[in-house]
Amino acid sequence: MSDSDDQQDDAPASPPRRRLKAALSFVTVAVLLVVYNVGCVHLARGYDAKQERDPETGLLIGAAPRDLGPESASTAILFVHGFVGAPNNFNDIPDQLAAEGYRVRVMLLPGHGTTPEDFAARSAAGLIDAVAVEVNELKKEYERVIVCGHSMGGALTTITASTMELDGIVLAAPYYRVTYQWYYLLPVEFWNRLTMPVIRWVYKGDAFIRVAREEAKPEILSYRWIPAKASAILMDLGQQAYDEDTLAGITEPVLLLHGDLDFAASPNAAKNALDQMGSEKKTHIRLHDSDHHIFWDYDREVVYIEMLEFIRSVENAS
Repeated sequence: MSDSDDQQDDAPASPPRRRLKAALSFVTVAVLLVVYNVGCVHLARGYDAKQERDPETGLLIGAAPRDLGPESASTAILFVHGFVGAPNNFNDIPDQLAAEGYRVRVMLLPGHGTTPEDFAARSAAGLIDAVAVEVNELKKEYERVIVCGHSMGGALTTITASTMELDGIVLAAPYYRVTYQWYYLLPVEFWNRLTMPVIRWVYKGDAFIRVAREEAKPEILSYRWIPAKASAILMDLGQQAYDEDTLAGITEPVLLLHGDLDFAASPNAAKNALDQMGSEKKTHIRLHDSDHHIFWDYDREVVYIEMLEFIRSVENAS
């Protein structure tokens, strides 16, 4: 083989060949993404079809809204669960407070307890409106209304408290931002918005049921397949709740309960949000041995005691 032949073999590909390679690479990636997303839809529906449901309501077991405690009570407590969660995420604390003589309502957010695709069809505004409806119904019947929101429910509670008159709010591991880890490089919210147009579904395995008490994981109801549209709702709510005008509009007494080990909702963002709230009475309880699901974690008794003390202080101040 001549030197000229060697030079031809080593020569860079011509512009048409480079364009062809780029086009083939693009098509390959596009096909893989389509296969991935279609496969996720089938896996999500298959998983969902195997879940236990109430034969009368069609709701997942553990997802039904609950009304507890005496109707004659003067104080009502509304529990608002978190992202892809359910009423059972509060464990037995609603029952304990009902036993103390309080009227307790544990609501089910729209798009939850049904199917992940149902959640994807909802909106942030729809979830905000659903909480407002629950609050207004309780305000018609009870002298005092306190709202307790967990995770995304904490963001919803924050937004609600900035626009409606409440007697107190409990923010339980509220979501304003995902807890930052150094290996994320940039915030999770940035990566989520970047990949959302092409990665439409994400699987939520046991590793993302964030509770330090491992034996509690099977008890915590949560969707396992999450559509990107649902994640967009979560981020919209967190951004709205973290807005300085929203926080400044909160004047009710506030109890913040947050686990130091929370891998999901940033404790730093929650503390910063609390500092910006306009309330005169603000209490921050750090739960040293708990991750995100504080109602099921090692400090759950502390959560109950602090909530009960806070509710009583609200009653005594009125």
